Amino acid sequence: MRSWSTELKVGVFAALMLALLAYSTIKVSDRSIISTGSYELSVVLNNVTGLKMKAPVELAGVPVGAIKRIELLETGKARVIILVDKGVKLPLDSKAVLRTRGFLGETYVELIPGSPGKGFIQDGSEVESMGHTGDMNSLINSMNLIAKDIKTVTGSLAEVQEGKEGAPIDRIVANLEEFTRSIRDLTVSNQDNIDSLATNMAVVASEMRAMVVQSRKDIETSLAAIASVAGKIDRGEGTVGRLINDDETIEKLNEVADNLNETLGGIKKFETEFGYHAEFLTKSQDFKHYVSLDFKPSPDKAFMLDIISDPAPRPTHVQRTTDVTVGGNTTEVVTDTATVNRDKIKISAQLAKKFYDFTIRGGMIESSGGMGVDYTRGPIGASFEAFDFSTRFNERPHLKAYASLNVTKNFFVLGGADDFINRNQSVDWFVGAGFRLVDDDIKSLVGLGSLAR
Repeated sequence: MRSWSTELKVGVFAALMLALLAYSTIKVSDRSIISTGSYELSVVLNNVTGLKMKAPVELAGVPVGAIKRIELLETGKARVIILVDKGVKLPLDSKAVLRTRGFLGETYVELIPGSPGKGFIQDGSEVESMGHTGDMNSLINSMNLIAKDIKTVTGSLAEVQEGKEGAPIDRIVANLEEFTRSIRDLTVSNQDNIDSLATNMAVVASEMRAMVVQSRKDIETSLAAIASVAGKIDRGEGTVGRLINDDETIEKLNEVADNLNETLGGIKKFETEFGYHAEFLTKSQDFKHYVSLDFKPSPDKAFMLDIISDPAPRPTHVQRTTDVTVGGNTTEVVTDTATVNRDKIKISAQLAKKFYDFTIRGGMIESSGGMGVDYTRGPIGASFEAFDFSTRFNERPHLKAYASLNVTKNFFVLGGADDFINRNQSVDWFVGAGFRLVDDDIKSLVGLGSLAR
């Protein structure tokens, strides 16, 4: 009867989690889970440099899709196939533009919505291209400054034309007249000195001419030597000539430059996420702590590292075999000792791959082999894990199922059932909360810390 009660609880919990997930998805996206999906659009571009598969598609800065594939047309242009969420309706005259975040930032496609009331783009349609643009903020600021300067100049010209006294142009003309008058008076009063200076300059020029004539032979010899060296380099003679004229050397230099560019781009896009959360276990009446560090080289790939402090882990079994002799008969006795190491530190190290709303991960979970799957839709998430498949001591695999809700960008809550098919104990229900920080959040905290010091 107890076994039936445990299965009933697990079934009721699973039903409640599915109902909560369905309701939350409807509230988030204004449509049911069954109707979620995407439709295809295409755009033809002259150049798609930097654009990669699964790069984001944004509308007003909000991600609404991803790049499905990129095709090369016979015309030498590129056709980009994009997937857009079904909930996003685009007017018929909408356009697409290729943008880049910063100098070495991520390249993505932005959709520019058209005028409403003309109908909406259907699945499989082609969107008109606006080409490739960059960040125009600095250009706009420069144009604003230029416009202010032009306005000031035209205002001064207008005052001159209207005959206003004291206008800036009038003051400039008066200053120029005063300056030329002072120069004329200075020239008249120092005429003798100016004549003497001119005579001295003529003597210096004559001496310099003689020096050039005397040094011409040396200059011609130097030019001949330079021409000889340049000719040897051009013909590939000597070490420098071979380096410059060797095609293999040029190819290696180009390869090094390409690798350096790719490396700098990869570092720019590398994202790090740090997090912590705690789970309150209702069975052991204690807290289980998780410290996590995720590395994401791309939006759909990640390496996940967790350090866990488990207050109630599964017991560790040790078997000993002893020979007991009674009345000349020897019997082999096997003893099993189970030890629980409370607050045991465990490690999880997993590789993860994202497929739209689902993430498949696997590797080491809580210091044993295992795998898991996560579903994320807006602020709602659901996860399932299976690990520790040992069955030697009447044990079953360790299963864990839970749901999470992002209350804010950085704070979340979760709840679920842990180790719920274990024969040796009842279901361990838990609730918890935690936070996560990405690169920009960590930089902000470091900046606040430096200000505090």
